[in-house]
Amino acid sequence: MPDTEIETHSLEDKDWLVVVEFLSEDNTEERAQGAEAIGYYFGYAQLTNTRILALVGDPVGHAYELLFSFASADGKRRFLELLRSNELTDYDDENPPSVPSFEEIRDAQPIAMVLPEDVVRHAASISATLVMEAEDDEPVN
Repeated sequence: MPDTEIETHSLEDKDWLVVVEFLSEDNTEERAQGAEAIGYYFGYAQLTNTRILALVGDPVGHAYELLFSFASADGKRRFLELLRSNELTDYDDENPPSVPSFEEIRDAQPIAMVLPEDVVRHAASISATLVMEAEDDEPVN
């Protein structure tokens, strides 16, 4: 039987950040807000050539960790600027995105394999809209 493990990321990458998003099971408004924030994270990752992965941070608390790996320092800078520009993804200077552990990077998977299906659908629609709008704003050469 062939090896079905898919290499999703390199543990050699040095430039990773992680943010935590809570997806309430009991409060649909909070869950929708969390899914929307994830959509922005996903869209910003696409706009800055950033890899995004996820893992369950706390199953009881419905916390998910989103891990980002940057292709360049400029991409990381732009990604952080985009986070700061949005009320849903902004962070304060006392609680910025942190650096994930080696184990977190090793265990992370594509977001569609970790996040609940309804959240993935909502996030994907937000991300697609964001990316399409950004492409429409780019000047034509």
